[in-house]
Amino acid sequence: MAVTEAVAGMDRRSRKQRGRITLGNAAIAALAGMGVLFGAVLSGAAASPSSPTLTLASFSFDATPPIGHPLCGGWIKPLEAVDEPLLGKGIILSDGRTRVVLCALDWCELRTASHDLMRRKMAEAAGVPESQVALHTVHPHNAPMADLRAQELIERETSPPAHLDVAFMHAAAERAAAAVRQAARQMRPFTHIGYGKAKVEKFASTRRIPQPNGKVLVRSSSAKSAALHAAPEGRIDPWLRTITFFDGPKPLVRLHYYASHPMSFYGDGRGSPDTPGWARARLEAEEGIPHIYFTGCGGDVGAGKYNDGTPEARAALIERLVAGMKGAIAATTVAQATALMWRTADVRFARRVEPGFSDARLQQVMADPKAPVARRLNAALALAFYERLAARPTVEISCLRIGPVWMLHLPGEPFVEYQLYAQSLRPEAFVAVAGYGDCGMGYICTDAAFAEGGYEPTASLVGPPSEQRLKSAIAQLLDGGAER
Repeated sequence: MAVTEAVAGMDRRSRKQRGRITLGNAAIAALAGMGVLFGAVLSGAAASPSSPTLTLASFSFDATPPIGHPLCGGWIKPLEAVDEPLLGKGIILSDGRTRVVLCALDWCELRTASHDLMRRKMAEAAGVPESQVALHTVHPHNAPMADLRAQELIERETSPPAHLDVAFMHAAAERAAAAVRQAARQMRPFTHIGYGKAKVEKFASTRRIPQPNGKVLVRSSSAKSAALHAAPEGRIDPWLRTITFFDGPKPLVRLHYYASHPMSFYGDGRGSPDTPGWARARLEAEEGIPHIYFTGCGGDVGAGKYNDGTPEARAALIERLVAGMKGAIAATTVAQATALMWRTADVRFARRVEPGFSDARLQQVMADPKAPVARRLNAALALAFYERLAARPTVEISCLRIGPVWMLHLPGEPFVEYQLYAQSLRPEAFVAVAGYGDCGMGYICTDAAFAEGGYEPTASLVGPPSEQRLKSAIAQLLDGGAER
């Protein structure tokens, strides 16, 4: 697999020498009052003349679909009302040589051609290669799941079910580009980067409860069963991680990362970004700065242990997410920002080889007007992804490093194993992981999951040895950025 790197502004030796920065007593006191901690630092408040010119701009755009638009790809009730607008929120970062765009969209998923379209439009607007745009979805289910190629395939068939309004998809991509273009004209300096984490209590739990026979019991994002509520949390990452960009002591924008399906309930036709959207909006109102939320490797993690799908449970989940965000902000350590180190790697995922995943069988299901809507749509999505793999056999992942902070960007719905693995490679660093990039492959399971059963392996379009291949690429990104 190919690994490419953009390192701008200074060599590794000069970055090591500069380390962190001491601010004046007044600035430290002000930040301490906000609960922000400074690590041990070198003396001297001013950056060296060779320091890079660090700038940023945040952006936001409305991506709410029109009434009647399919939600979750067409599997559930279409949009009847909007409880909260669906937004795309992101940040442009530059050190004078390298510029990158990070964006989280309040949609269920962007797949293959739809991900390509919006990413390309954003890259053109920012004046960067597409490989320097990390575009992710937050994954609420009362929101669009979009694949332009799947829509093209299924609309050729008899009585095709609705998946995506093509005109709306293109309009959303143009709005994304306009927001990025405007932000790129309004870049402002940043000097420091903050990083902190806090546990989110009583939110995340595994969706795959191990059983004595080696199989798993499924616990979805909400559950009514007392037995499912009583079962252990299981394997999760309980930490919400927050990254803050500062200009001196002033926070400019915060990025939050947490690994769980975000849904409290869905399927009622009421569009919203669900728990992260409401939590994010709460903090934005309180602080007056942008907050951007990335869903981590939550493919096998949801709120089912603590959620019965009621409005009361939703309210409690939002409060717990807000508490986690505030806790991570209070635990923030601040370091002088350094030049951007941006790296990408290509992963060759293995397509499923079972008979049900053959092109012929998928085509047969998609073309059958008597087949269930969900099966026809799933077949179209699978054919679109396999067609993409035939044309472009690899999927890109990326990593951005700024000083002690590493931001890893992964595709699909990755199991939490990949996030925990990435963090284990850099135990001394702050590693934040965003999943739900190009979601063409659906779930990215562990290889063992296919023998364990459960829902996720039935919906994944990639199988063994994809786990080893993805982990190898992650290791290359996180190891290759080490200082020597």
